[in-house]
Amino acid sequence: MVISDDRPQHVERREQLLLVARGIFAERGFQSTTMDDIAKEAGFTKPILYQYFDSKTDLYHEIVTQTAQKLLSSLDAAVSSVESPRTKIEVAFRVYFEMVVTETDAFRILFIHAHEGQTAAELRKLEMGLIAFLEPYINISISDDHRRQLAAGVVGIAEGAAATWMVQQAAKGWPTPTPSEAERLAARSATLAWGGLRAVQQD
Repeated sequence: MVISDDRPQHVERREQLLLVARGIFAERGFQSTTMDDIAKEAGFTKPILYQYFDSKTDLYHEIVTQTAQKLLSSLDAAVSSVESPRTKIEVAFRVYFEMVVTETDAFRILFIHAHEGQTAAELRKLEMGLIAFLEPYINISISDDHRRQLAAGVVGIAEGAAATWMVQQAAKGWPTPTPSEAERLAARSATLAWGGLRAVQQD
């Protein structure tokens, strides 16, 4: 049974375990990572790890949930300060890629390693959240089904660009990104997405 304790030491240790697990999942993938690996890397015994998380899947779920919540809340905050649908989409791309560049381990877990079963469901839940977020900003006179498909396409552009960038970074030995890296990735993807949206016609 996972213990419930709001004391600062408990919270700090829990966050430490999550951080260690995120790094190992990012490096090895979900299937190849064990609870022994995480406990050893964190400097704790496995029984202590199980006091905080019931299973490896529980750990993974927490990491994906934290990533999704942070991303969606950051997107909400950023787009609320701009007016036009186009600007909102451009700002959304910038926020997305800023998080990809600064929290690469979380996105390596999401988009680089293979997923199946519960882990695939977690990724799909995040994708659907991003699609639902974008739908209102596709300001075109089309059917709801068409709008959702376009929103999914925009999410696909972001995911594809992020995954490819991470593969390229891995091939280069994970160099430190330049200060303008996220902005450049966002501009490229936004240009492609908006160019496509401008060409959309009513069904």
